[in-house]
Amino acid sequence: MGENSIPKEAAYQIINDELMLDGNPRLNLASFVTTWMEPECDKLIMASINKNYVDMDEYPVTTELQVIHSCTLNN
Repeated sequence: MGENSIPKEAAYQIINDELMLDGNPRLNLASFVTTWMEPECDKLIMASINKNYVDMDEYPVTTELQVIHSCTLNN
């Protein structure tokens, strides 16, 4: 790490504060898109967030789920 690095907690707080400036999507009355998900969806996302979804050979099951999901959304 460089000489001018900051503590990880400070870096987190700075980035979090910047993201909060974008507003709270749940309070956006101009949007007709819901931003709330069931807790189980959040768990699935967090459990798979470190996967490289571009590498279809490495994650064939994920690729299959993506195809199913895309077909569901498109119909």
